[in-house]
Amino acid sequence: MHILYVTQIIPYPPHGGVLQRGYNLLRELGREHRVRLLAFHHPDELPPGNAVEASRRELRSFCEDVEYLDLWPKRSRLHTAVALAAGIAYPKPFSVLAQRSARLHDRLRELCRGPDRPDVVHLDTIALAPYARDCAGVPCVLTHHNVESQLMLRRGERERSLAARAYVKLQARRLERYEAESCNRFAVNVMVSDADARTLAGISPGARTAVVPNGVDTLYFTPRDDPQTPTVIFTGGMNMFANRDAVEWFLDDVWPAVLRQVPEARFVAIGQRPSAKILAAAAADASVQAPGHVPDVRPWVGPAAVYVVPMRVGGGTRLKVLDAMAQGKALVATGLGAEGIEVEHGRHLVIADTAYDFAERVVDLLRDPGRRQALGAAARQRVEERYAWPVIGRRLVAAYAAAIETNRP
Repeated sequence: MHILYVTQIIPYPPHGGVLQRGYNLLRELGREHRVRLLAFHHPDELPPGNAVEASRRELRSFCEDVEYLDLWPKRSRLHTAVALAAGIAYPKPFSVLAQRSARLHDRLRELCRGPDRPDVVHLDTIALAPYARDCAGVPCVLTHHNVESQLMLRRGERERSLAARAYVKLQARRLERYEAESCNRFAVNVMVSDADARTLAGISPGARTAVVPNGVDTLYFTPRDDPQTPTVIFTGGMNMFANRDAVEWFLDDVWPAVLRQVPEARFVAIGQRPSAKILAAAAADASVQAPGHVPDVRPWVGPAAVYVVPMRVGGGTRLKVLDAMAQGKALVATGLGAEGIEVEHGRHLVIADTAYDFAERVVDLLRDPGRRQALGAAARQRVEERYAWPVIGRRLVAAYAAAIETNRP
């Protein structure tokens, strides 16, 4: 199969959910299929120069060709300011405006009308939906890492300032309208969970869906024999609103109750760009660490007794949950944190939604190594059976095949 894979960000290095999913799926696809990658470059995430060239070398090890495109709002601060101002008046979602590119329109027309046209085009987010019109009859698959409108609605409920709340809710309404208009035009909409597929069906009746869950590299993430310490850990880039909100809520409402019962406990929040509030908490409280980005989370996660996913905002599924399960960790998560993953409360992890319950479940596990071991073993077995990337890659190929079949005259 010849696959043209178009993504909103260069999926390397694979730090964070979208990058991790993109990198691993491309690697799986490249084992048996021809893959051409077109990706927008975010210079604030991947600095020009050596880092960009390293990403090209890595991605070309399993992609036939790799091409990067400028993202116009990231060209300068002025471009960013213009984009944000235009986004208020622009009738479509801001993400669609931000990813407008005459160059990408031209390249898709060239590639899909040329002698070596692809069998399928993969568009990796709803903001790329306008590019389907350039694909000259080649079947298009649209991926939804979340149902973006619902993600924005949840975020709008948590924003502190009235202006931010109003802006986010405006974008949520525009996204939902755009999803309703766009998604039923695609041969297949790839969803990361059954719950997301049901949500999209309610927004865009008639939209064809296939569920291709998030996965985990079960060879990279494995249980370790580190002696466990009374450490509670979270991992996730805090440049993302949902992760930042999760850590701040945990520090404000959960952690004090844990410390009252287990004074020797320690909390480590790993991830790039911790907020000023999180850094202040780490500076003021010796029980809290916020080291920022680390090149490898495994040595940090290994000795931890409990992994927490205190998410209050989000959609789709959290790869951090699968990574922790693959490492055999005992997890405490909100229902939203575990959303979309086929797990049973009390068997693979523990679910708690109030601050009181969350703290009690963390304390219970800190005090019970046997329970931690049982949860971790069951979690590891579940990801081996259902969430290893080779399994997920085959499901994506099946979705492509369905799109091709749907598109036949």
